[in-house]
Amino acid sequence: MLGVLKVATADQIQRIGAPHLSFRHTDKETPSKQKQVRTASHTGALSDIRRHGLAENGGSTGTGETLRNLTTKGLQAASWELRRPVTEMGSTARGAGSSGASHPMAVNETVIAMLRPKPDLARMTEDPAEARAAAQAAIDTPDGIGTIASYWTEVPLPATGT
Repeated sequence: MLGVLKVATADQIQRIGAPHLSFRHTDKETPSKQKQVRTASHTGALSDIRRHGLAENGGSTGTGETLRNLTTKGLQAASWELRRPVTEMGSTARGAGSSGASHPMAVNETVIAMLRPKPDLARMTEDPAEARAAAQAAIDTPDGIGTIASYWTEVPLPATGT
């Protein structure tokens, strides 16, 4: 996902990659605690790829959420996954979080709204009925448009000429 979005929070990655988690943990007392629990595995995974030099913490949003972006090595790995030449991957998003990354965050939220990731009810068999009902309501909405890979925005430009 970071190969397409360039910079994202663990919450945004979770909502795209594991939307069923968005409906869990309704027993937690605050939305903040719910978010912390549902993004814990993604935060851990991001820490792991950071340890391997594929991603880095890239600042924070205006609300204090940590932003993650790929390193050059991470962009190379993403190019393989996305089956695109590394020359078309664009650059790393270093510095995007220094000012809160309001534009990238708005773009990411737009992508999520257009994708409309659907939760997998089979992964929610142990969850409370109200969580399954909320997930079913999301499933019943119209399908989104495209896949995460269809939202890459980097385009190669000629190095010479006008």
